[in-house]
Amino acid sequence: MLERDSILSRQEKIFLTANFLDHYTEIEIIDLYKWLYFGEFGYEAQNTFLKASKKIPPLQMLLDQIEDERAFGNFSEIVWEPMGTSHKFVSVFVTQYYLKECPLVRLINLMERSSAFRGSRMQFKLDWTIAKEYALSMKPNWTKDDFYQFEDRIGFHQLPILDYSEKYLENYSYKNRIISQKLFFEYFPEFYDDTRLYPGKKFSSIIG
Repeated sequence: MLERDSILSRQEKIFLTANFLDHYTEIEIIDLYKWLYFGEFGYEAQNTFLKASKKIPPLQMLLDQIEDERAFGNFSEIVWEPMGTSHKFVSVFVTQYYLKECPLVRLINLMERSSAFRGSRMQFKLDWTIAKEYALSMKPNWTKDDFYQFEDRIGFHQLPILDYSEKYLENYSYKNRIISQKLFFEYFPEFYDDTRLYPGKKFSSIIG
């Protein structure tokens, strides 16, 4: 496992935000919020939603999603991508993970353990300000008033859990799971790529 030497700088957070906005062009403000939220807190409901859908066991649900994506040939070309701007969580794309011959039972185990790595409300709000300022400079169709209205509408001070927009879901439907970055790279160091997180930054290994 490779671990960060220190808290991310503003420049590093902007790097992650820029990559997200460059890749996900067909989104709304709520999707930037959702990406940042997952990156700080993980997916709180992922364990319960797996059990709630017709009582389907987590492993069977993963297998069903993989089968559907492979049948339509519509799945991610990458195994993972960063979530948010804190290096706490990554999005693992289940079909590509499976095609790399990684165990699905391990993925379920990592999901269950990832809640221990939740971040802080204060850090989320600070990072939201950074991401919002950068987005305003790069997306001319978003205005400060759009963000003010969004924050008022959702009750931003409460940091609610929100769904992705219909636009996002129509364009980016790959099945994924939100996993602790630390846990994921401890078990799968072969997937580690610092150019996806912040190129040129020194990392320290905690592997003896």
